[in-house]
Amino acid sequence: MGDRCYMSVTCRRQDLARFEKLGFQIEPVEDQNTPVIEMVDEEANYAHTDEMPTDIPYTAEYGAGGNYGEGKIACDGKVLAEVAAWNDDFVVSWDFKQSRPARHSLKDIRQFIQVKQRADRILKKLRASKPRQHRFSPTTHLCIHCGIHADDDLLENQPCTA
Repeated sequence: MGDRCYMSVTCRRQDLARFEKLGFQIEPVEDQNTPVIEMVDEEANYAHTDEMPTDIPYTAEYGAGGNYGEGKIACDGKVLAEVAAWNDDFVVSWDFKQSRPARHSLKDIRQFIQVKQRADRILKKLRASKPRQHRFSPTTHLCIHCGIHADDDLLENQPCTA
């Protein structure tokens, strides 16, 4: 078993399977045509520590478990950053000897903000993009992008997946 918590992630639709393997499920209200989706795992084991992808853009939040507090994760496809957070605020470690915030804590928060901003830009750009339309060959009746047949029942109201 382990220490379980509620966790949500915002990611690209094309990365759906990667997060499903971890236990995330797509929100039932999600539009089938959006390139960016929200997923949840209501019983994330230790907030999937050391299991979250490091090579795709996404943002995530997790609730407190028995052994850890709430936190936020961001990945821009190159760098993964994680910080302790409570609601919209960050948790800052305090250096009692210096009577000020600990330097490593501020450094982690600054890095998280930078990575999250890059991930948010990537996801925002995807949200603004229009889904590609199918383009069918007049001879084969197959989409030249994804290969689906024009008579396929799954095609109705679906953008091209290529």
